[in-house]
Amino acid sequence: MVPVLIAFLGLLFFGACAARADLDLTPTETVHVLDQRKITNILFHDGAKEITYQPPKGWSCSGSHNSAALSVPEHPQARAFIQSAARPRIPAFDDKAAKLFQDNPALLELPKGAKDVTIDAVSIDPLVIDSHHTLEVQMTYTFFGQNCSRSILLVNRNGAEVSFVLDCLAPDFKTLHTAFRGSLFSIENL
Repeated sequence: MVPVLIAFLGLLFFGACAARADLDLTPTETVHVLDQRKITNILFHDGAKEITYQPPKGWSCSGSHNSAALSVPEHPQARAFIQSAARPRIPAFDDKAAKLFQDNPALLELPKGAKDVTIDAVSIDPLVIDSHHTLEVQMTYTFFGQNCSRSILLVNRNGAEVSFVLDCLAPDFKTLHTAFRGSLFSIENL
């Protein structure tokens, strides 16, 4: 009886640890009123802990367990995602990261059929999100004859990875990237 009880408690402990490391990106919208202004926040969950995020004004968020998608008004071809993965795709955020992306284009997760891929910039710690280090890769590519740009911002979250991806037409990139990246400063409890 005692060994069964110990095994059961062990399973509970490891199950609780696994749940703790499992970031759920199913968005829950909350609205606060501050000085007669409505402020919309999105809540994600990490076990019992709530992670708050305020998307750019007018952007809406939908999603499921491992991925949240942001709809960008007035830019139907633009896509933004927040994704979680149990393991980082890059072992370290250092100067070798650019070479890893160049040598392994699958890491860029570009749409099938993307051509003429060029990595424009790799930045280490372009911003720190809730005390977590980041790495950003910006690239351009051609997709069905259109010039596109993509930004992937990776966050090393205690051995797991959260990625913030923006994919849009090249002429829209600067404006949308500024809005999306600016919204990442609102993240709390990641």
